[in-house]
Amino acid sequence: MGSPYACLVGLSVLVVATGYVSDSELSQFMTNLWNEDANRASSAYVRYDLQGHSHTGNTGVDNAPDRFFSYVNEAQLFHKPTYSTFISLLNNYHYMTGTSEYQTTTEDTEVTSFLSQISQTNVIRLAQQFLHSKGYIPGSMSDFLTTLRKIWFHFYPRSSHTTHEDTSGFEHVFVGETTSSKVDGFHNWIQYYLEEKHGRLNYLGFVYTKQPNIVGTHFQWHNKIKSLSSFIVGTSPEFDLAMYTVCFFVRQDGDCRFSMAGHSMDIKSYTVPFGSYRDLIATAYIN
Repeated sequence: MGSPYACLVGLSVLVVATGYVSDSELSQFMTNLWNEDANRASSAYVRYDLQGHSHTGNTGVDNAPDRFFSYVNEAQLFHKPTYSTFISLLNNYHYMTGTSEYQTTTEDTEVTSFLSQISQTNVIRLAQQFLHSKGYIPGSMSDFLTTLRKIWFHFYPRSSHTTHEDTSGFEHVFVGETTSSKVDGFHNWIQYYLEEKHGRLNYLGFVYTKQPNIVGTHFQWHNKIKSLSSFIVGTSPEFDLAMYTVCFFVRQDGDCRFSMAGHSMDIKSYTVPFGSYRDLIATAYIN
């Protein structure tokens, strides 16, 4: 299928960590990662309108008559290789949990293209070098891309009560999905912008804001409510993937607290809690 990683998806590519990462080390690394995010969008390219305040208990009251995103310069941002290959992945999934996922040859190639593009950025190189230096992953970039493909893109059941492989870490975190009663995951500003642009997402108000450009929003998507979705506005796809991946390894199944560019951050990430899928990403988000 043209993928150098597809044949390795079923293999266990994670290794036992040998190095402890202190809070100060993690803060220094994350600040370096932030500073090296050359594809991050500035306020000249992305602007948003908070409008009314909401809260997590709100069941659907609309406190925001206008869209969240007031302006995105697609011409300057979405032609960049890591953005364009990321966007090509967003329509590869069924949004309803319980519906089995299947990756076509074309979709498999799209994953490979995305991984290839992000591997050429300083952000992903830094993440690979840091995790390797601490003993969490093997030594080559090729090995790291295999690991990323496995933990983010391998399908598994969202519920232990079904055998349907209906989700992946990437789908949950970056695309979003729905249960019978609510929206789950959905922690990426690009997906948020595109779904809002196409009329599938209705912004209902903000729950909180904090630096750097972090917003917790309340919205409706596919007739379901998301009580709180958090994301950093303007970060590149490779930055979000790198930040969540590092936290997944060094602070797995708990709080990943650090200072980034002078701002306190708390990321939560969890492994899949059942079966043979325990080394995959169940979720990752800004707390």
